[in-house]
Amino acid sequence: MIMLRKYFQVLLLISICMNCSCKKIIDLNLEDGGQQLIIEGDVTNQRGIQVVKISRSLAVSARNDFPAVSGALVKVTDNMGNVLNYSETSPGTYAVFNVSGKPGRTYTLEVKVDGQTYTAISTMPEPVKLDSLTATEETFGKEKRTLVAVNYTDPMKVPNYYLFKMAVNGVNVERIFSESDFFTDGRPVKKDLYLTSNDNVKIEQRDNVAVEMQCIDLATFTYWRSLEQQYASGNPNDVTTPSNPPNNLNNKALGYFSAHTTEFMNVVIAQR
Repeated sequence: MIMLRKYFQVLLLISICMNCSCKKIIDLNLEDGGQQLIIEGDVTNQRGIQVVKISRSLAVSARNDFPAVSGALVKVTDNMGNVLNYSETSPGTYAVFNVSGKPGRTYTLEVKVDGQTYTAISTMPEPVKLDSLTATEETFGKEKRTLVAVNYTDPMKVPNYYLFKMAVNGVNVERIFSESDFFTDGRPVKKDLYLTSNDNVKIEQRDNVAVEMQCIDLATFTYWRSLEQQYASGNPNDVTTPSNPPNNLNNKALGYFSAHTTEFMNVVIAQR
């Protein structure tokens, strides 16, 4: 969540890319919308705590922190009629405990705050197994870098979308890694998680690298790919908050709601 808040300081003049060589353009009408609600919510297939965080942005022209929003009513309903009512556990953080989502089900988030209702819908895909992580050393110019790659086999004839998150020795990597199967449907995939000298961490020998693989739906992929393309275009900390990046929330709320599967794996970089 902390990483996401940094991305909200970004002016999203970006292209949505199904793959690096096949771009589909989405035009964004960026406006200075004043204060807007930021909702960040996940429902996963892992039993445990499910969290929704709510805060506010200020105008596009203002640099700011994101004050927490208390007193909201938050619930998630699935297409089988099951309802999860969230409780506020700390200012702006709402949670339910010891529950899990189920692949194939559609989840509707409803947030009521200050007389307004905000909703979002997300369908949890079937999980795709993360087979392994591999590390290689490559030379970029005069610099040697260690690359970590995720390896998996994409299911055939099913649209699949992925989000990968990385941590090095417990420090979260700020860069976003998203992927679709536009060119890899039904095939083994090796995706390098590239880091550059501009990233907040560097992978070195003996480092412990942890990767989370999320299987996400199309709306969630569109949101994260938007941020990924913007991040790659420059320093996300040097610009200001956008008012309407593409997402699945209504009423001009910022953020996302994602029902996804998740799997974790780690690798220790060998000494050479």
